[in-house]
Amino acid sequence: MRPRLRRSLLTMALLGWLLRLASPGCPAAEPLGVSLLRPDSLAGWTYGPDPPVGWSIAKGRLAGTAEAVPLLSGFTFGQFELSFQWSVSEGAAWKVRLPDVPSGQGIEIVLCEEAGCGRLHDGPKLLAAGQAVPPIQGRAHTAVIRRDGDRLSLAVDGQGLGEVAIARDRRFGLGLAVGGSRASLENLRLIEPPGEPLFNGKDLDGWWTPGKLTAWGAENGELVLRKGGGDYLRTKKQFANFTLSLEYIIQKGGNSGIGIRTPPKGWPSGDGMELQIWDVPYGRPLDKHAAMAIYGNVPPLARADRSGQWNRVVIKADGRMITAWVNGQLVQQSHTAEHPELRHRHLRGWIGIQDHGGKMQVRNLSVLEAPDGLGLDAWRTPRRPSGACALLDRLMNPQGLSLPDEIESRAVTATVSGSRPEGHVLADLPGPGALVRIARTSDEGRLAFFFDGQPAPSLECRPAELPQVLPHACDDVSPLLTCVTYRKGLRIVLHGAGRGEYRLDYVTLPGRYAVETFRPGEPAIPRDWLPALVYRHDQYGWGVHREHDPRPRAESAQKTIGPGKSETLVELDGAGIVHWVKLRADKRVLESQDLWLEVRVDGQGTPALAAPARLLFAGLAGQGNWPNFVLVDRGGATSMLAMPFGKGLSIAAANRGKRPTPAVGLSVSHEPATAATRDDVLHRMRLRGIFQPAGEPTRELVRLAGPGRWIGLVCDQPKGTPPAIDSLVVDGRPAEGWTSPGLGLFLGRDGDFRSSLSGRHRGLWWRYLLMEPVDFRQSLVLKTAAPESFDRLALYYTAQ
Repeated sequence: MRPRLRRSLLTMALLGWLLRLASPGCPAAEPLGVSLLRPDSLAGWTYGPDPPVGWSIAKGRLAGTAEAVPLLSGFTFGQFELSFQWSVSEGAAWKVRLPDVPSGQGIEIVLCEEAGCGRLHDGPKLLAAGQAVPPIQGRAHTAVIRRDGDRLSLAVDGQGLGEVAIARDRRFGLGLAVGGSRASLENLRLIEPPGEPLFNGKDLDGWWTPGKLTAWGAENGELVLRKGGGDYLRTKKQFANFTLSLEYIIQKGGNSGIGIRTPPKGWPSGDGMELQIWDVPYGRPLDKHAAMAIYGNVPPLARADRSGQWNRVVIKADGRMITAWVNGQLVQQSHTAEHPELRHRHLRGWIGIQDHGGKMQVRNLSVLEAPDGLGLDAWRTPRRPSGACALLDRLMNPQGLSLPDEIESRAVTATVSGSRPEGHVLADLPGPGALVRIARTSDEGRLAFFFDGQPAPSLECRPAELPQVLPHACDDVSPLLTCVTYRKGLRIVLHGAGRGEYRLDYVTLPGRYAVETFRPGEPAIPRDWLPALVYRHDQYGWGVHREHDPRPRAESAQKTIGPGKSETLVELDGAGIVHWVKLRADKRVLESQDLWLEVRVDGQGTPALAAPARLLFAGLAGQGNWPNFVLVDRGGATSMLAMPFGKGLSIAAANRGKRPTPAVGLSVSHEPATAATRDDVLHRMRLRGIFQPAGEPTRELVRLAGPGRWIGLVCDQPKGTPPAIDSLVVDGRPAEGWTSPGLGLFLGRDGDFRSSLSGRHRGLWWRYLLMEPVDFRQSLVLKTAAPESFDRLALYYTAQ
């Protein structure tokens, strides 16, 4: 067959295939071709059981050898066409793998320059023997793999090499491996059918909004935002797994977003997900608000939008994989199961378009639905956990603190008095470990960081520059929450300073954690973690939290509680984890010690935690919200400290005052244990609290019996200066770094303030040790330098 005739027939076949994929009776929509490779990274291809070593990619050309670990992508498909150019060295071959979803060996296609090119195996079964494909001098081969209904076909260099029958209901993933010495591949592109139209081009049938529906309308077959007040325009139908395609044009500087998987009463950026649309100059950084960011949480990989023009967007939601393309380029890819925030988002919800004030038009809006499920089982193959992620996850998901993990907390304090030519050694920290908190009283001098025994520092800066050069978990600068990891050790030297005090909190990490040494510009933290932490910190300042998370709710009616009376407001059976507790009551109850909450777990008669609500929601009285990681006021004072239970949990409110307390209620978000998670829940420690009322002056701020993990201290000291710390004694041995002339470094700074994990406000002072909790096996005692007397609450997890 002549080449030109062969190309014509292939073109006609492709057009026929595309027409068959289009839904009958629907407006024609062009299938959108997208690239499955970034030109400069393996984004989207790192999901096999082992890290993808042995590969290189430059200018869109992927190269690997036989020693390279097979790649597994984060994409699955039903109907599809894959096309790419490929080359192999003599005797080498490409192995294109189509594993079955959710599991199964699936299909493997072999591409080589010899007999048997196009060999196709379905598991151990040979379905097609392939044909001979000769080398092409100086050029790459072209391959097209097409799945159409119950047929799977392969063409190489325009020649059909075979077509086989497969079951219609099979869905496939995509992987790559190299056999032989070396192979390369480029221009890997995917076409999927557009699916069903979401917008009929005439009216808003199938859509709704809690805002003004008249702000939206149809003009010339396009969905347009006519005026303000449109809120989020939302589909009445809810979607789980899908590929969404559309085109949009937005005014210069305009802001909008595409909401997905959002519950009916939720908001995408907090309860579902929003893929950001924002027309801004390309000079802006790729941060958590950039175009095609998963808003607030995951920066995009790149940008490909064009200002003032129509832009084509494809969004694939597949289990916990979220991928986005703009104008055919891969610009976003996130495995949300590995994300500290997005792992908690809904897997089904509405699709919507945001009114953020920017005039916008949308056309060719279609959705191709996929079967429910979490995609490939292989995506969830556990790897060696990251030490940095384990530490930072404690801020976003405090339930992790209830699991023993062998991470040990330590501290160093240093007082600088007088300058030294050689400088002051502030700390010599053993590894593997991580520096997690820096508190200081002065910005004098320069700090030098020596990692892993370096003879010269890899980082030097003024103390005031620490937030710019170190990874930071929030916007606080004093104390600075950070995560600076090192394998062998970290030595910190202060030069050119004559005064100042420092407290450095750090942890040592056991061998089961993967630890990378920090390098300037490379924080050894996944790119999407720090933005999520900062956004969460800020959200609590705005009074926003996971109000509509997917977990069950236990809610009580609001009751009046008489003096000396107690009312059980929430009771949970079985095993599970309470993720947050919301006290729905007048905020004035936080201004006195009258209202108490009492938590009982596992059928025990004595409360595991009984304390005044004022101390349990420290800092929320009066002004309300501020940026932090533990407490938020939205429809009620809310605590995020997790409470596991194995045989039931109940929460009662008690009035220890002299007047009735009206309208007291609780809302609880809890995660019931399943057959798969029950053992995990039963092995978790339980949250407990020791409340010590003011009385006889004592030197003991905290006394705990173990084994356990101390995570917080809240004290009600309306007058006077917080006491100096004499010592922390753990299991009978003094802990280094805890002696301090005052609580300024322990809290982070002096004066009245509220920061991420500590503060002093309206007579209370507090500190939560989420990143650096102190473990004890027998006992823990925190002593002051002089006898003190005030109400205090120590919070800890214990196995007892």
